[in-house]
Formats: sequence, structure tokens, C-alpha cells
Amino acid sequence: GNVNHGLLLPILLHCRDDQGRPLLGPPRSGRETKKLLRNAHADIPTAVEALRQYWMPIRYARAH
Repeated sequence: GNVNHGLLLPILLHCRDDQGRPLLGPPRSGRETKKLLRNAHADIPTAVEALRQYWMPIRYARAH
């Protein structure tokens, strides 16, 4: 239910299981899915930085 979990999507779209199948299962059909798949590689740097911004306050708070 956490919207930040969606930040992993551009990364997970490129992951495969040990049989070579998409880790997330077959992609849904439709225009939005095709656009997401086409641009996923370009979204990874933004997603990584957003994940960092999400986790840094949590990690910093644990360290103290």
C-alpha cells in the first residue's frame, strides 16, 4: 500500500527469474504498459535517487 514501493518498478521490470521469465509476470496489455516498458531504463536513475531520499531519514534515525 506504500506509494514508494512503486519506485522499484523501473528496476524490477528488467529482472528475470531463473527460467528467464519476467520477475513480475507477463506485462499487462495496453498503451500505458508499453510506454512504461519503453522508458523504464531511463527512469532508473530517478527511481534510485528517490529511493535514497525515502530511506535516508530512516537509516539516519537508526544510526543514532
